[in-house]
Amino acid sequence: MLRRSLLVLGLASLLHSAAAAQPGLQVRYEDEVLRVTLEGTYLGRYYQVWRGDRFAGEYQPLAADYTLCTGDCSVGVLDAVPGRTYYYRFDVLRAEGGFDSYGPFPVTVPDTPLLATVSPNPSNGRARIRFSLPGSPRQDLPVQAEARVLDLQGRTVRRLHTGALARGVTTLDWDGRDDAGQPLGAGIYFVRLSTPLGGSTARIVRFR
Repeated sequence: MLRRSLLVLGLASLLHSAAAAQPGLQVRYEDEVLRVTLEGTYLGRYYQVWRGDRFAGEYQPLAADYTLCTGDCSVGVLDAVPGRTYYYRFDVLRAEGGFDSYGPFPVTVPDTPLLATVSPNPSNGRARIRFSLPGSPRQDLPVQAEARVLDLQGRTVRRLHTGALARGVTTLDWDGRDDAGQPLGAGIYFVRLSTPLGGSTARIVRFR
């Protein structure tokens, strides 16, 4: 009986140590792309990220081959559906051979942040403007939105969008002109997105 108890305690201790050895995982949006990052230092090691829909289900690699870790071991996910839970596993190669496997980590995808961004910035011509709205384009209805370019005095110089805007990310190309079709001069402008869900403002610098 004592031997059995010691065995159970030993197994519990082993499982606890293995769980404690697991690093954490960071999940955040960067430029509307969900980025999943393994915590810890793995500089110079190669790694591969796998994803599954269930903890004990089938996993698929998110890249065709191993990637060199030059800083954070992370992966950008373009097809993540807000509100859905995925499972991620990181396989990190050892220098002496073999690999360390971390995870699977359950990740429930957060909503897309309400955000307006502009690139390139600064710009002297056309610019690409991205609007992101919380929710899933497959599951949530569009919302009424207004997007405008303002000057430093807060005056509207160009209306970019008025009407329904889909959830998720929408990209518009702006030709750098005002509502009259004239190129805007050098200076600082603002792209403002207004919706019933809230608003976001992006600063843009134009130069000649």
